[in-house]
Amino acid sequence: MIRSLPLRIAAAGLFLVAVLVVLVVSEDRARAAGREVALPMEAFDPRELLTGHYVALQLTQRLDPGQACPTRTQPFGERGWLSLRAADGRFIGSGATRQAALAAGGDLAVQGGVYCSRVMVDNVEANAVTLDVGVDRFHADQEEAEAVEKVLRVRRGGRTVPAFAVISVGEDGRARLKGVILDGKRTDLTWW
Repeated sequence: MIRSLPLRIAAAGLFLVAVLVVLVVSEDRARAAGREVALPMEAFDPRELLTGHYVALQLTQRLDPGQACPTRTQPFGERGWLSLRAADGRFIGSGATRQAALAAGGDLAVQGGVYCSRVMVDNVEANAVTLDVGVDRFHADQEEAEAVEKVLRVRRGGRTVPAFAVISVGEDGRARLKGVILDGKRTDLTWW
């Protein structure tokens, strides 16, 4: 019994490694097979002591002047659907089902939640929506995190730098992060 213990431990370890590899490969394939859309975002400080280098993402979009907040807002946990325009990542509306969300006028439906608030941009008050599609962090190595931090410092200095989260929406309606675009430079999420 004692002699077979190292073999059992090795077999369990190999099994767990195989499960992890299958999970990573299947997520990578799902990300590649989905429809890509770039959502406007606000990014925050890319560092945290315990979780490593990352950029916390907030998918916020200012609505057009005079455009009212959506009548239906919901937290992500309610598993609603959001309607997006894939060409520019604009939020169009939401619904309880995929069909209801697409009826709002968008051409792409993703599972998620939406919140609306008033914001002040360039001394003009406007409505803004924050989308919660289950994507909230972009982990990066130290060099990438430092480059992102440099761009974020410029944003805090008052200059507007375009920032987008690139997501892939699969047939299941689930959003998967592919990368970020900051100041025109795209950084993709890679496993290898």
